[in-house]
Amino acid sequence: MSRKGNGDGSTRQLADGSWECLVQSKYPNPKTGNPKRIKRKAATEKEAIEKAKMALTAWEKGFEEGKDIKVNKTKTFGMYMEEFIESNVKPNLTGSGYHSYISAMKNNFYPFAISKMQLSMLNKVEFQKYFDEILSLKSRKTCSFPVQLCRRCCKWLVNQSLLKENYAEQAELKREISDEYNQKREEDIKNRKEVFTPEDIQKFYYAYKNNMGQYPVVVLFLLETGMRASEFAALRNDNIDLENNRIHIVETRALRFKDNDKDKGIEYYTKVPKNKKARYIVMSELCRECVLYMMEQTKLNCTCNKDNLLYPTFRNGRRRSTSSMEVCFKELCNKLEVDRDVHLTERGNMKGLCLHSLRHTADTMANTAKGANVVNTALMMGHTAISVENVYTHATDEALSSVRTPSQAVLDEYKKSDSSERSDSKSQEDKEKELYEMYLKLKEKFEG
Repeated sequence: MSRKGNGDGSTRQLADGSWECLVQSKYPNPKTGNPKRIKRKAATEKEAIEKAKMALTAWEKGFEEGKDIKVNKTKTFGMYMEEFIESNVKPNLTGSGYHSYISAMKNNFYPFAISKMQLSMLNKVEFQKYFDEILSLKSRKTCSFPVQLCRRCCKWLVNQSLLKENYAEQAELKREISDEYNQKREEDIKNRKEVFTPEDIQKFYYAYKNNMGQYPVVVLFLLETGMRASEFAALRNDNIDLENNRIHIVETRALRFKDNDKDKGIEYYTKVPKNKKARYIVMSELCRECVLYMMEQTKLNCTCNKDNLLYPTFRNGRRRSTSSMEVCFKELCNKLEVDRDVHLTERGNMKGLCLHSLRHTADTMANTAKGANVVNTALMMGHTAISVENVYTHATDEALSSVRTPSQAVLDEYKKSDSSERSDSKSQEDKEKELYEMYLKLKEKFEG
């Protein structure tokens, strides 16, 4: 055994060739009254000293804060992550935010090997393996959440002297680099349907006009207002000002853990809208018509509407769940033969246009209309950052064909006049005939 300098403790080499280091604190052990001692073992003398000193520093920090920290060598990174979320993250989250954090980590962190490693096993290589593995299975956006939490948790552990370095910060979430032009992939992306078409909207409208179920009016309402499905589910008659033609969006429906305890199951609850800001929407003529229709249908079909909801579940008067609305919406699209562009993603998941795509459609049409004002659209949609409009606005043939080039704006022989646009379009009579044929087809399909 060799005794080191002041603060380094004493070391000895064991029979198996490994080294052991014993360090002593300047503070007493609260349980015995004697000086606190900590012992650590490692493959080399240097590593044993380093581990023992780190453990001692962590214990002394806790002692100075009035806590007797038991440095548990068998505790895994996943256990520390859980402790970090409960103590440092949860206090700053809403009930739904906390539920989202736990759900995301259950899917994207705890099933992976990194969560089952002890702190002594962590290094830059292990985090790089985890980052690479998760990026091969999930989208970059999905990966960024657990990656950031790993970095924050490691920083927290370093501050407590439980971890030597922030290894998660040293590892990188690699960029997806395409070395060659993939013609097939580019063609698929170009043909990808991102929003619903004018023809789709016509089908939804005729399904509504001919009372083809409970959901065509919901689809039109979401298109006209750009509301989130969860905001619609929580909308009360008290929030609708028919006199001034306004809808006040002051609450939304969300999921949380009962008593904010992840071990007690989940429940739906009502909270303030996303971004924690109320807003209002000026109703269009069709939007007002949809509101009055839903009010009438609720009175006729719902005997118990204790929360005074605009359009509750008729059977029990409760708020409609997003999942049930999604199922009914997809069934409606199938009946109307509306293409949702259901496709297999690069990571093997089936994906297609959903209820939230109605919001993208509303935003796109608002921002690509003649005289559009992106600020006003953002206010209606509840976006606090104008840059978000870039995400929600998608290119359409109608929008791109309306863009005037310099030649169309300046040169007489190329100018795009309103009269030429009218001559290129179908006559009103042809449009009405086409829509009537669509109506007959849909009516036959529903009645059949």
